[in-house]
Amino acid sequence: MLGAIGSLVIAWHLAWKLVRIGNVSVAGAKPRSGFGFLSRAALALLVAFVSVRMLEFNLPATVAGLIATPLATLLLGLMSRRRRPGGHSTDERGEKH
Repeated sequence: MLGAIGSLVIAWHLAWKLVRIGNVSVAGAKPRSGFGFLSRAALALLVAFVSVRMLEFNLPATVAGLIATPLATLLLGLMSRRRRPGGHSTDERGEKH
């Protein structure tokens, strides 16, 4: 459970970074920072440390929880990109008829 909570915090951090980078790009400036991989990795290590050392939980269960949200996001993204049968190729681009 602690891994799943940590995974959600990491996903929220990534979403916040993406919104910030998007806002800076829309404003016409060049973003000065990346997607924050190091801070997200540090959060994952902190969750694993607290889970295993302080609470004496199982490390594989914590890691599985940390992977849950990114895996769910990936699967949902792949499912949403799947073409629907009977659809027209211009439906996705929003072209007017």
